[in-house]
Amino acid sequence: MSRRAWNWIIIAIVIVVALINPLYRSLNLHAPIVTLGLDLRGGVEVLLRAEPENGQQPTDDQMRGVQYVVRNRVDPQGTKEISLTQVGVDRILLQVPGERNPDAILEIIGETALLEFVNTGDDSFEAGDNFNIEGTKERKEEYAKYVTILTGADLKSAYTLFPNNRPTIGFEFKPEAANAFGSFTNNHVHKYLTILLDGVVLTSPVINGPIWGGKGIIEGQFTIEEVDKITRQLNAGALPVPLTALSSSVVGPTLGQQSINKSYIAGLVGFIIVLIYMLVFYRLSGVVAAVALSLYVVLVMGYFSLINATLTLPGIAGFLLSIGMAIDGNIIIFERLKEELRWGKTLVAAMESAFARAWVAILDGNVTTLIAAAVLYFFGTGPVKGFAVTLSIGILLSMFSAVFVTRNIMELLVRSVRQPKLYS
Repeated sequence: MSRRAWNWIIIAIVIVVALINPLYRSLNLHAPIVTLGLDLRGGVEVLLRAEPENGQQPTDDQMRGVQYVVRNRVDPQGTKEISLTQVGVDRILLQVPGERNPDAILEIIGETALLEFVNTGDDSFEAGDNFNIEGTKERKEEYAKYVTILTGADLKSAYTLFPNNRPTIGFEFKPEAANAFGSFTNNHVHKYLTILLDGVVLTSPVINGPIWGGKGIIEGQFTIEEVDKITRQLNAGALPVPLTALSSSVVGPTLGQQSINKSYIAGLVGFIIVLIYMLVFYRLSGVVAAVALSLYVVLVMGYFSLINATLTLPGIAGFLLSIGMAIDGNIIIFERLKEELRWGKTLVAAMESAFARAWVAILDGNVTTLIAAAVLYFFGTGPVKGFAVTLSIGILLSMFSAVFVTRNIMELLVRSVRQPKLYS
């Protein structure tokens, strides 16, 4: 199969992946293609109060810890644009855009996730056996003799794996815990290590040999949803103090429909002006740019929908700005094409040279932006992290549409229309 054929297959795959989720959502009349923010669609608002067990007021560190855990539980990827505001000394106002079920949010916040690695010696247990007294965190008398070796607090991270196409929980211990786990397994070969989640047995494997390196998996009869829920709980950690819901409600959008409609009109007008500019200054090449830019808009919205990103009014403004930035790559390529044609090269040779030389400049500019996005993602939290994700998607797709898509369309075009003046 030729290189050109492979290129079109890749383009088709990228488009299909982008369209899967929007098409699925369009079949559900209650699910918007892209989740809108509180300012555009409203959402759920919950007022929480921190209540330390000692009856005193929570400390500033405890309140910061509560906000960190709540944010990680409700919005682990940072793409929902949730709002967390401390109210007074012991209260937190949580706003989740696009949601309509306050009870579901409260359930996520109140979930516990105490993971325990328990030395049960020669005793094996079935998945689902409960070591705790029903409704409490206290051990039943017959299980009190078993010692907990490590807990979820010793984990560095938890993640989803698919060995043999089955959803499985992967985990990695912190360095000190990894050494302790390796020593324990080395000294307890052929003994049982039972893994509990909130006192309930997940699995009870036998230790076949020492496990060094701090990494392992938890196998069981899990669904993908169960594995995702457990890993989210483990990565979020435990609440430093208990929380009580004082109130919860569904709130409407903060902006009127008229403001939203004006934003859409402004975006459409801006998009059309950019297309007209490209057609006037670059002629037939501008037509190719218009196709690539239209595809870019579709792809960005598709992948935003795929990762369930939340679109606020400022987000729409940023997206419209990215359209102008996305066309930069085409402008660099077409200006280089004009120069190559003025130097007397044939149309095909000029196109090849233009893409080769322009690619370096486009790559350098976008890689530096991706580096900045990576820093924001790894060191930021909440909306900052979400912005880094959406920014990275926009940058990668702009490179894909401006270079990869444009080049393949141009290769077809120059073999059909061989008049250089139509390109310059």
